Amino acid sequence: MDLKALLADQLGHFTPYDIGTALISMFAAALLAYVVGLLARSHSPKELSISAAVMAFAVSLVRASVPLSIALVAAVLLLRGEVREADKKALALRFTALAIGLGCGSSASLIVAALAVPLGLLLRWGTSERS
Repeated sequence: MDLKALLADQLGHFTPYDIGTALISMFAAALLAYVVGLLARSHSPKELSISAAVMAFAVSLVRASVPLSIALVAAVLLLRGEVREADKKALALRFTALAIGLGCGSSASLIVAALAVPLGLLLRWGTSERS
């Protein structure tokens, strides 16, 4: 078995350079949403921040693929009924899990693994009880 080819297959339609681009996009989305939340005097700028980061993560995974875009829409529709729940933390974590599953299912597990750790740190910060 060719280990190098196996690893290359797990990059999906990405190159290793796309990891940095997706990481910057994810952090920029989180920062900009946080700033907008502060400027708008929102009661939950952290929630806005993690929502933007998760969406940037998901969109970076499907950016050039129509079938993956359709799969992302289907995943979001699965969560549609749960938006009315009071537990926003569980909803954000569930959507993150769906985005991770989408990325791994599209054979981009190395990209997902590289981005999951910083995304997890953002989620930990955004869902913490302290302000």
